[in-house]
Amino acid sequence: MVGIANFPSITYYPTLESNFGIPVVRHLIKLLHAIPIPKSVRAKIEFNHTINNLLQNGKTVHFYPEGSLWPYYTKIRHFKDGAFRFAVENNVPVIPMVYTFKQITGILKYIKKKPTITLTILEPIYPDISLDKFERIKKMKEETYNNMNNVKSS
Repeated sequence: MVGIANFPSITYYPTLESNFGIPVVRHLIKLLHAIPIPKSVRAKIEFNHTINNLLQNGKTVHFYPEGSLWPYYTKIRHFKDGAFRFAVENNVPVIPMVYTFKQITGILKYIKKKPTITLTILEPIYPDISLDKFERIKKMKEETYNNMNNVKSS
């Protein structure tokens, strides 16, 4: 959904390196511009360089700030610093996006079992350059979390 919302621009997706070993899935995620998140320190340096390069060149990199995707999970979980650190280091905004789910009702509930999904795209949040790096990360993370939670609770 994020890639479609960002179309015609390309969206890049960091994903676990192990996902590139799953038959069939590995081909799909390569087509979707997935970038493996490495485990080794040396490879993480190259990964960081790649992400920074994409952001500095105006590309879209989609992170799950919780660090993972839990399909159909309805709450906002604790955020990790990574996505916000990249945003601050490259002075680019974070664009919060929230998935909400609605159970199917009426006659459709006999045909479709999974809930409908809505993607809500919120206003961009920019790094506050008046703060030091760690405070900028903290502020962006908190503001993003609060804005996303407001959508979930409405």
